[in-house]
Amino acid sequence: MPEPPIEAWVLCASWPQSLAIQGKLNDLLDPQELDGRTRTFDPKNGFGANGPVVMFRNGSVIRFRTTQQSGLDLAGATIDVALFDEPPWSQRVFSEVDKRRLRTNGVLLMTLTPINRPTDWLRDLAEAGGISDHHFRLCPENLIPVGDTQPLCLRDGTPMDQAWIDMVVGSTLPHEIPVVCHGEWELRTMGRYFEAFSDVEHVTDTPPRGTCKLVLGIDHGGGADHSQVAYLAAVTTAADWERIWVLDEYVSEGMTTTGQDADSITKMLARNGVRWHELDYVHGDRTWTGRKSAHGRKSNALLTRALEARLGGELQPAIRTVKRGHGRGRGSVETGGRYLHQTMVRPGHFHVSPRCTRLIESLNRWDFADNEWKHAIDGLRYALDPFIFAPNRSSAAPPVYLYG
Repeated sequence: MPEPPIEAWVLCASWPQSLAIQGKLNDLLDPQELDGRTRTFDPKNGFGANGPVVMFRNGSVIRFRTTQQSGLDLAGATIDVALFDEPPWSQRVFSEVDKRRLRTNGVLLMTLTPINRPTDWLRDLAEAGGISDHHFRLCPENLIPVGDTQPLCLRDGTPMDQAWIDMVVGSTLPHEIPVVCHGEWELRTMGRYFEAFSDVEHVTDTPPRGTCKLVLGIDHGGGADHSQVAYLAAVTTAADWERIWVLDEYVSEGMTTTGQDADSITKMLARNGVRWHELDYVHGDRTWTGRKSAHGRKSNALLTRALEARLGGELQPAIRTVKRGHGRGRGSVETGGRYLHQTMVRPGHFHVSPRCTRLIESLNRWDFADNEWKHAIDGLRYALDPFIFAPNRSSAAPPVYLYG
């Protein structure tokens, strides 16, 4: 590490993330070492809303940047230390920052969980010897700070010991454990995806308890491979985590029309004593057009018209199309799968009616492939969409560190 005074940059993915990192740094700082010009940290503006900076009496400076800036915004400076908290979206930004420390022969550091964005370029760079990577397994000895004898603790005082590690690993999807817990580069899917699902523990006729939200999820398809499905579920918003009862399913046995789908969905609601207006949320898949033509087109709009003709009025609530965008694109399947797994591992939180035979079989057989078992999983994910992507839902994984 260079001798002071130095200029260091901390580069974060976004301003909210930067605020969190600034707060952690503030907890570590010795006020006696700070230059009087350093602004007092506050949760809203950090060390300054415009160009946050920490200055020290010895002349050293720490500046906070975001990787949302372009390479041009980062050009021109000469720095001694750069720390990326998560890899940037663009390799160009990484390269530009790397050049900023060449004159000083400075240090470039990065911490990351290699699962939230593409990191193939970073892995290639490490394997080519351009940087050195250090992956540390999640084990008790790696959670004891240097110079200390006790493990770190959560804010409530819970020690991050072997019992805590077992809890973290147990609540993580099995195929994600190598990356999010132990710092490896690759996910590994082996066999069934939902290893936590149990016919004995989760398949039950136990009725919902307490005040529930009724939700309906619809996955569109041509009918082949049971691809048109709908799931009715009840959800209670408990203090710790939602409790879910999957009450019933509609699964097409072959090619179906939109009208036939509407008939089957209304029958499913009727046998459960549920009227459409009693539903709290209804979410459906994006438009399905088939592989070769639009003759078998299925969509939420077409299904809405068919249901309104049968129910005799405007649908309230309307069928909303599951959103795409940040957190809901290619990663939405993993996010939904992780949510279901987290629910299953909580005792008494996940219940599936024995009448949902297709879902039960799919939970036992799906291996994360795009196959005939995925349709039921998608239908359930769409039903639970408001809870999976709730604004306060945290999907943060334990940190994995890479230094280069």
